[in-house]
Amino acid sequence: MRIFCSIVFVFSGLWCTAQMTYYLTGRPFGFERNNAIKEVGLRWGMDVLYAGSDVADDTQLGMISKANESVQGMMEKEHGVNWLDKFYLQVAEEEVLHQRIRQSIALLDKALLENSFVLVRREKNDYEAFILDASTAKTRCVARYKGKEKRRIKWKKQKDGCVIPYDFPQNGIIK
Repeated sequence: MRIFCSIVFVFSGLWCTAQMTYYLTGRPFGFERNNAIKEVGLRWGMDVLYAGSDVADDTQLGMISKANESVQGMMEKEHGVNWLDKFYLQVAEEEVLHQRIRQSIALLDKALLENSFVLVRREKNDYEAFILDASTAKTRCVARYKGKEKRRIKWKKQKDGCVIPYDFPQNGIIK
């Protein structure tokens, strides 16, 4: 009985931490907004992906709609009926923070190319900024910074581990 309870406890914990996938359709936002959407989505326990008629046919769009309805039901239980409004309010706040971070990284790293992006990751008061070079056919990570927020974020350039954490295929930024 003890073993059974342990197994049930472990599997219920795995089920509760499973990531949901929420699909956005239509024309994708720009890179900076997508970065904020992705980050807020991850903190809310969902992976936000784009799916549109260019990547999905009518049958797949029907399946996507059903999957989104399931996620919407769970989000309404957790965040209320207006969960999507709350989500996008957090996205707007995150986008402002990301813009400040991008500006501070630009001051630190003069090597920012014309066709480069700064992808920002955040976990509580720990930040990571990835400088991505999209000037060639394959986007690559050029530099990675880590920062911790006290009064302001102090950045330290990392010597290793410059790997793009996730991709944005809708904007041509692919690992």
